Amino acid sequence: MPDDLLTSPVGGQVHDLYERGVRCVTLDEPVRLRSPAPRDLRALDFVRIATARGLLVRWHLRTGRRSDPALTERHLTHLQPPVSLDGSGPVERLAQWRERFYVGRCAWRRGPGFIQIRDRRTGVLQLFDLTEPAYVEAVALLEEQRPQEADPEVLGALRAEQLVLRFGELDWWAPSLIDRWPAPSMLL
Repeated sequence: MPDDLLTSPVGGQVHDLYERGVRCVTLDEPVRLRSPAPRDLRALDFVRIATARGLLVRWHLRTGRRSDPALTERHLTHLQPPVSLDGSGPVERLAQWRERFYVGRCAWRRGPGFIQIRDRRTGVLQLFDLTEPAYVEAVALLEEQRPQEADPEVLGALRAEQLVLRFGELDWWAPSLIDRWPAPSMLL
C-alpha cells in the first residue's frame, strides 16, 4: 500500500487510479483486524471504495485465530474476497465468501437530506432510510474517518445494525457508496 494512503483521501486515490486506467491493485501488507492500527482500517476503506468503483484488489486479511466467524460470513462479504484469510477454517470461509460476494451487497446512496442503505449481507434485504440530521452528519463523519466526532447514540445505533463495525477501539463504516454500477441499479 502506498505511504500516501495514510495522508490523502482514499476515495480520491481510487478515483485517480481508475482514471489512469488501473484496473487491478495489490496491497502489499495484510489488513490486520485483530488489533488494527488506523492504517489497517484505511486499507479496508481502500478495498471497500475500490470494490464499489470496479477495481480488482488483491489483498490479504488477518483476523486472528479466535476471530468471530460472522466477520467473514456476513460483515465483510460485500467486499471483494481477499486472496488469503487466516483463522479457523480459512479455506471453507474464503470459498463461501467468494460464492456470496457481489457488488452492491451492502451499499448506500446519498440524496438531498437523506441516506439510503441497502444491506443484503444476511441474505435478506434490509433497507434503512436515514433522514434525521444527526444520522446524515454521522455518515459524513464516518466517510471522513472521523467517527469520534459523531453523536455517540447514533454511532451506537449504527453499530447495532452492523453498519458500523468495531475493530479494537476503532469504528469502521461498512456500506459502499456505489459510484459505478455493474448493472442497472434496479437489478441490485
